[in-house]
Amino acid sequence: MSGPQLPAAVIFDVDGLLIDTETCDFESWRALHEHHRLPLSLEDYCQSAGLYGSWDGMYDVLAGRCGESAETLRAWREPRFRRLVEERLQPSNELTALLGLLKDSGIPRGIASSSDADWVDWLLRGLGIHQEFAAVATGGEVALRKPAPDLYLLAAARLGVDPAGSVALEDSVHGLQSARAAGLGVIAIPNSVSIHQDLSEAHAQAAHFGEIDLELLGRVRRLAGGGPAA
Repeated sequence: MSGPQLPAAVIFDVDGLLIDTETCDFESWRALHEHHRLPLSLEDYCQSAGLYGSWDGMYDVLAGRCGESAETLRAWREPRFRRLVEERLQPSNELTALLGLLKDSGIPRGIASSSDADWVDWLLRGLGIHQEFAAVATGGEVALRKPAPDLYLLAAARLGVDPAGSVALEDSVHGLQSARAAGLGVIAIPNSVSIHQDLSEAHAQAAHFGEIDLELLGRVRRLAGGGPAA
């Protein structure tokens, strides 16, 4: 009996997936609001998770409410956000195991992130996994960031694979919309922020990397149209 049909590649998001920067971001935004005696609920914040540049509007809104400039608010929050991320810069055992499984199975790994290249490089090197990825596509290299398909198309092209035969791992609604628009199968792995988003467009969901195996990857590839139904 043959095993599952393997995907041509597995392409990972970074922020909120490889490391839960979304929770760090929310915590720093909530601290900033509390500093100005203003509330910020997770439900109000979570709609911006995974959407590059959404913080500019958030700074402007808060500036209008508290009377400080957006630049002052940014200078208060961003060092706190970075410190929170630094405290979490360690890959989970489940991520390490999945990367090993993909490598042993001969499945190429790539990155498709809306974030800027210097931030992505800092995270990957801080996690000690930069060498695991044969191709990295970051936001400054494409005309449109997620939810547009550009980043996944670029990552697949650099890997030399068909997007329709590949699988994306994403944590947010904007990311999974990007991957689906590019033709990939998508497994959503929500974090404590993005779990409040509607991730129903994903072909499958997993609670953590440890739930992803070759059978699930093959099934998602088939559901996306990248392989035979049986």
